[in-house]
Amino acid sequence: MIGGNVNTLQPSLDVAYFRKGIFRTNVMGFHLNARFISGYNGKVAPPYSRYYMGGEDDIRGFDILTISPIAFLPTSTPISGLNNDGSQRVQKFVNPDGSIGFGAVSQTVPAYQLILPGGDTAAVFNYEYRIPIVGPVTLAPFLDAGIDKLTLPGQLGLNPDLVTQLNSLFPQADFGRRAYIAAHTQVPRVSTGLELQVLMPVVNAPFRLYWAYNLSKVDTTLQPPVAADRSFFPNDATYQSFLRSSFGQSFGYNERRSIFRFSIGRTF
Repeated sequence: MIGGNVNTLQPSLDVAYFRKGIFRTNVMGFHLNARFISGYNGKVAPPYSRYYMGGEDDIRGFDILTISPIAFLPTSTPISGLNNDGSQRVQKFVNPDGSIGFGAVSQTVPAYQLILPGGDTAAVFNYEYRIPIVGPVTLAPFLDAGIDKLTLPGQLGLNPDLVTQLNSLFPQADFGRRAYIAAHTQVPRVSTGLELQVLMPVVNAPFRLYWAYNLSKVDTTLQPPVAADRSFFPNDATYQSFLRSSFGQSFGYNERRSIFRFSIGRTF
């Protein structure tokens, strides 16, 4: 792009193959799609160009665009200061008219924020066995398998000015220049199921009803990295409150076991 500020390389491969099935009217379909994206000349691929998978266009046993590596980015967050008994800590302040007021005490601490950044490498394989039922109606058992991952973690770079600013405010946190990638979030995903296809003559595309079963359900616990330890907080009550917040608490990441959806158009 003339005058642009993005330098990317995006090689891709897309292959589809069809052949006769066990019976003369049956058709077996095979599809492979592989993509890769990377910045060059010191630049990284923009977030909106990275890859997300899941849904009727690739792996049908997952919600749309929910397959992505999971990462934690350094940030800071305000928290409420508490007394030792867990009640809100307050402090006095002087109003412009000279009267005395009271306000809630808060402080800012370093933390990690969860994001789904998308991958730089994505590959999917689809198999369908299409069985004509009657007229425009076809039944198609299918198998989908794919992976979406970061093969170049350095491409998930952080804003160096922001990292420098955070490290100057919170030197104990020692934030690095890269995002922290959560374990078990870049594994292959596989689903199988049944799809009912009804070819619509006006648009020349099938209306599809499908049920898909997740064969590789990820069930894990995500724990943000520790950026603020006990030394950042005035007492244990404030520290425990932070750990219970979305920035400090571990939480379960559980994918759906099965899904039922309708769509228009083919997977391949």
